[in-house]
Amino acid sequence: MATTDTEIAVILKRLEVIQNVISLQDTDDIIYQSGKLQKISENTLEQGIKTEIEEILKLIQANAYGDAMHKISEFRQRFNTISKWTDTEIQGLRAEILSLSSQISSLENELSDIDKVIHEFEVKQVEILGDIILEILVLKKNIAAKKINENPLDNEAQKEFEEFEADERDYQGAYDETKNNPILELTQEEEQELKSIFRKVSKLTHPDLVDKKFERQAAELFDKAKKAKDSNDIDALKQILAYLEDGLPFSLKQDTISEKAALKNEVIHLRDVIDQLKQKINSTRNSETYKTIISIADLNKYFSENKEKLQHELERLKTTKQ
Repeated sequence: MATTDTEIAVILKRLEVIQNVISLQDTDDIIYQSGKLQKISENTLEQGIKTEIEEILKLIQANAYGDAMHKISEFRQRFNTISKWTDTEIQGLRAEILSLSSQISSLENELSDIDKVIHEFEVKQVEILGDIILEILVLKKNIAAKKINENPLDNEAQKEFEEFEADERDYQGAYDETKNNPILELTQEEEQELKSIFRKVSKLTHPDLVDKKFERQAAELFDKAKKAKDSNDIDALKQILAYLEDGLPFSLKQDTISEKAALKNEVIHLRDVIDQLKQKINSTRNSETYKTIISIADLNKYFSENKEKLQHELERLKTTKQ
């Protein structure tokens, strides 16, 4: 099957990027961009071009970068006329999609960092105050149940009982989830590595950036990565990244969309995603929970004071029950 001009143009751009990262001696990017080229070579290209790409990839894998650069230059020179004929608006749209995709990744990382602050606070709260809070909720439910037994027609007591029962059930679920998924301790270096790995994973799994047919699988992996980050599970994140970089299972939209109309629609979609993310970040930053957390100067003192207040409340309820 003949290789189209559009496919050649994409190959030329990818080879140009590979030459640049080889020049920069950026090993991680060389591996990543080679994976992108490998994906392209798996398409229905004519055999001669497929063979040339495979030869370039073998040279890169063997760290024979000089020979690889020579082969790439030969290939690009031979097809240079096609590159010159490429629609400049399409090039501009592709560049815009790449820029918007980068913005989305950065915003997701910002939102993830804010969510992690809240998650860590909630975990610490359960660890320090969880047992007392659960005991208080059980007592409140039992006190309401006692009122109902004394007066079955007491609608207010029935309503209280149902509310306290629901509160206890919900908090018990959160309590169990937290106890079963503790936050692991990391060194400062490991914290930085965790953030770096998550940034790479988010670029490869964000459901708004991958090809439409991979959205569901990518979303599942993206959520798994966020949970791993929240719990400081750096090993789980490393496994996800290794899986992504080894097989590159999800094609990105920026590499698969070629028609101008589709590119324009994608630009509109990504701008909308960015607006939604900015709104979500702003909403989370302005939430009462987050504002409370960042206003606390000393967390240990905060939890100590709240534990004392809850203890007094618990003693009061025990007296009431009697």
